[in-house]
Amino acid sequence: MNITGRLTRNAEVRTLSNEKQVVNFSVAVNDSYKNKQGEWVEQTAYFDCSYWRTPNVAKMLTKG
Repeated sequence: MNITGRLTRNAEVRTLSNEKQVVNFSVAVNDSYKNKQGEWVEQTAYFDCSYWRTPNVAKMLTKG
């Protein structure tokens, strides 16, 4: 799945009890459309994401 948006905070690396590491981050995606009345509506969806392969990706996931 591809999610294209903006990071809402810097990524965090957590170490679990079994010594595995996970990177957690959040992405905001904006969407706008016209409703039936012809008015523009803007919505923001937030996705909480986890990345399990390598913690090194956290260096690239910074807000701003």
